[in-house]
Amino acid sequence: PPISQIMTTYVLGDDLYDESFSIDAPGGEFMGEYGVGVAETIGVGDPKKVAALEIWLFDKNDIKTATKVIMSAHVYNDPNIRARLEPKGELVLVEPQKQIILETETLQLLATITDLGYGSGSLPDKSYFDRITLELAIWPKGG
Repeated sequence: PPISQIMTTYVLGDDLYDESFSIDAPGGEFMGEYGVGVAETIGVGDPKKVAALEIWLFDKNDIKTATKVIMSAHVYNDPNIRARLEPKGELVLVEPQKQIILETETLQLLATITDLGYGSGSLPDKSYFDRITLELAIWPKGG
């Protein structure tokens, strides 16, 4: 079983969506943190239209935090937005049931997109999320 596992859902209107969780060894020793937050919005006005989320994994035994950016179909295919987001981490197209793996020196995070709904309106089709649910699970590497 994973040493840490949570479900987190972004819903349109949660403009301050930013979740983070501590990773502790079974003995209580701090191992790192992981989380997900807003990486990109699209359009104007409220609520913000979230078009990309950033999933991250911090390992106290690694100097680099692993990051992947999950993006709506519209944003994934927009070269200007892609160029702006590329420095944040590997860019991944959002798809239902897709699994994304982040690895550090001693930890592995498996993110599964368990629910996905796009917003509708005046913006391009599949450009922002109405809701997205992620299951995040952490395992020690080689364990």
